[in-house]
Amino acid sequence: MIGSIPAIHLWERLTGELAMQMQFMEALTRSLANDYRSRGGEIFCSRGCSGCCNLVVNCTLTEAVAIAAVLDEGQAGEVDGYVERLRGVMQGVSDLKEYLSLHRRSTNGCPLLQGDGACGIYALRPLSCRALLSTRESSWCAADFAALSQEEKRAFVESLDREAVAFPMHYLAASRDAGTGLENRLTMVMAATFGFSIYGNMPLMVHLVRRHELPRVVVEGRGAVERLLASLGLDNPLLLQLEGG
Repeated sequence: MIGSIPAIHLWERLTGELAMQMQFMEALTRSLANDYRSRGGEIFCSRGCSGCCNLVVNCTLTEAVAIAAVLDEGQAGEVDGYVERLRGVMQGVSDLKEYLSLHRRSTNGCPLLQGDGACGIYALRPLSCRALLSTRESSWCAADFAALSQEEKRAFVESLDREAVAFPMHYLAASRDAGTGLENRLTMVMAATFGFSIYGNMPLMVHLVRRHELPRVVVEGRGAVERLLASLGLDNPLLLQLEGG
């Protein structure tokens, strides 16, 4: 309890704010995609095109709390397996580029993907996922650019619509920027509520919510969260970023 308000009600307030953010983002991305198509562009995102799901999926803790609440035990088990793989991947890793590369090669991607490549939590997918609207074929979302030749890289860059994309990426800039803005709003609301915020690896936070009562630990303060992460060997700032407190 913080002040006279039980913790459960505080989290209900935050997830209520999240629901409004998601509704807004859904309408905005639909409008942005339609506008881009009306100007002759094409958005290639569709059910099962899961190339971007091999990237690190980050979110706010509020989003992780909402996702954790809807998982069945099968999905939760997949998340647990992912965390064990992640723990092995992160041994001795302190460089962001190395983390991103190892994650893509060694974790099997988002554990909440279904067998057909569709998102198993599509209605509650994070804002960071909603913000990615691809202007190139889905194969480019899964491409390992480090393995491309200089000629292939140059051809890709030259093919981008620089007026629309978050150059040098091929995702629409407007939707990406909107997603970042809404994430910032959620972190500010959490910081105003608990004195600090948490942002980072989505499946890891879902695991911590379900298996280690992270929402309850948050109420005890930033120090309690840091002790929990250290006890689990997961206190790597590349995985979770704590701000404030």
